[in-house]
Amino acid sequence: MTAAARKMSDASDKSQPNRPISSDSSIFAAALWLATGSADRTRAITPQLQRKFSLTVSDAVQAIREANLIRARAM
Repeated sequence: MTAAARKMSDASDKSQPNRPISSDSSIFAAALWLATGSADRTRAITPQLQRKFSLTVSDAVQAIREANLIRARAM
């Protein structure tokens, strides 16, 4: 990792000081849960992800994006 990339990474970490360390694993778990069809399709997905995985709105959106990629790779 270059010095510039490290600086940017450090800056992004400081911009979200309250973000839990396991956030990435929660996002991935939520994405897998969503991609495998476990969500209730009659209800909004974002609130389900927020409740079940304790995600922020932006993390829930990221999980939805990841789930779409997982589904696309499965085809």
